[in-house]
Amino acid sequence: MRNLNKFMLVTSLTAAAAVTCLTGCQTWERRSSERTAGRVVDDHQITSNVRSELRHEPVYKFTDVDVRTFNGVVQLSGFVNTEEQKRKAEELAQQVPGVIQVENAISLKPNTGNYAPTGRNQNYNRNQNYNYNRENQSSSSTTPTTPTRTPPPPTNPNQQ
Repeated sequence: MRNLNKFMLVTSLTAAAAVTCLTGCQTWERRSSERTAGRVVDDHQITSNVRSELRHEPVYKFTDVDVRTFNGVVQLSGFVNTEEQKRKAEELAQQVPGVIQVENAISLKPNTGNYAPTGRNQNYNRNQNYNYNRENQSSSSTTPTTPTRTPPPPTNPNQQ
């Protein structure tokens, strides 16, 4: 019985020492990619300040720009209409206290004014399709009328 008590005491002390040492080792090792709690708070504050500056800019309202901060480096992403807006967003972010560097990944929105329309023929009456469906539901004997499209005249490559 006495040996059993000694064995239990030694085993429990060894286990307690092992747990204490092994959990303490985790605090000694810090990876370089981890941030301290203070750095995380600072990054959130920088992000908030940059977003505020972009929103309150009197000429452009940067509603489609996203802001992220990591260790004082601000990354801008999203969309703007012109190259000048992209440059202005970067300048505003750089002026915020605490910003070390600005990574500008903002893209320009496509110019939608230069594209040709797609889809249905503009001369096609949209109500005809609606009327066609209504006529078919009310009586099946009525034949629907569909608009006829005339093909373009053939072109002769020899003709000028």
